Amino acid sequence: MTPTRRFIILLTVVALASIAPALIAALWPIWQILLGVVIALVLWDAFRLSRVTLTAERKAPSVIAHRHKTQIDVTVTNLSNASLMVEAHDGHPAHCVVDNQPVSFPLEPTHSSTFKYRLQSNQRGLLRFDSVHCRVRTELGLLRRKCTLNSGNEIKVFPNFQANRLFGLLLNRNSLTAMGIVRRQLQGEGSDFRQLREFRDGDSLRQIDWKATSRIRKLISREFQQERDQQIIFLLDCSMRMRHQSDEASHMDSALNALVLLANVALRQGDATGLMTFGGIERWIAPAKGPKAANRLVNSIYDIEATHEMPDYDAAVENIQNQVKRRALIILVTNLRNEDGKNAINALQRLSKKHVVLIADLREEDLDRAEEESIETVNDAVQWFSVAGYKVERKQQHRLARAGGATLVDVLPEQLSASLITEYLAIKKQGRL
Repeated sequence: MTPTRRFIILLTVVALASIAPALIAALWPIWQILLGVVIALVLWDAFRLSRVTLTAERKAPSVIAHRHKTQIDVTVTNLSNASLMVEAHDGHPAHCVVDNQPVSFPLEPTHSSTFKYRLQSNQRGLLRFDSVHCRVRTELGLLRRKCTLNSGNEIKVFPNFQANRLFGLLLNRNSLTAMGIVRRQLQGEGSDFRQLREFRDGDSLRQIDWKATSRIRKLISREFQQERDQQIIFLLDCSMRMRHQSDEASHMDSALNALVLLANVALRQGDATGLMTFGGIERWIAPAKGPKAANRLVNSIYDIEATHEMPDYDAAVENIQNQVKRRALIILVTNLRNEDGKNAINALQRLSKKHVVLIADLREEDLDRAEEESIETVNDAVQWFSVAGYKVERKQQHRLARAGGATLVDVLPEQLSASLITEYLAIKKQGRL
């Protein structure tokens, strides 16, 4: 227990009052009575505080969104017969941003009080809450006691899929363009025969079924549908390359959002989705179909953060070749650097011999801004030429990757979702799997 400000003031008054008995001896008994009353009050306050029992219960969702403010409710219950003034602070993880803490509130005997605050986690993964920490005093307010109320909680912080849910609502043929997703006009609609129908404007001549046309004596077209039951494997770079921060989100945040969205699209198409990570975190999620596959993917990647390791493309390609025997669409999400050199390109070319490879190379927005800035000093000129040289080497790497048989998109993080879906739909239409 610790003394409060009220106790210090009272003690000061008693000390000053001791001057009077020193001058007038007849006042000495009165001062002794006053001192005895103060001591009795302090002992009574200490006794009542020692018998105070509090409990706490935290009410929070089991899953919250990354960088999204979520309300947390904490209920403190007074099991004693004393009226209390409580100052409470919830033991949230240190990296979280909170408001309305600490809070003070009165608490009547055998009653409960609930305080609320908003929490924002700037890291994905599992949040482990500590106890609720309280400082309480009675109506006398001479002493204050610290209480630690056990109320452990674990909350999963998922990537913020709010934008993805909006994409899901709009995901139909009429709204893809508005979302930035382009349905490229390619010959045919896959390679699986679906049905015969009358010829329509825009059908190619090779779609015409001449036998059916001769029988019915009007043009009949064969309608195809995209192949199903194919494998889509995400190859996610978790190395230091993905630590770059763009505005409020890192490359890893954008990558996870895009992968979850594309996985949902692929599952709706009847394909199986799986995932492999490299670059300091090694996880393998075998391809699966059905409604549960999307939830399994999310629960397997929500806590992934970029590491401080360098990417090893050779090891990643070897691992995925050992795991994936059937021809699949391999979607690599990474941030290629010039120092990765030919080793990365050679490894990806080996992968392209058996699988269809789609590379999403995330581009730093800072590079685009640096190239557009005006040159006013020598340092500005040196920086501009450095950026220009870096981008020339980057384009050369891209040409080598495409020459090796891979499809590559050079994309900003915020455009990643739309670009991946566009390329996925194009590959499906072409029947390249």
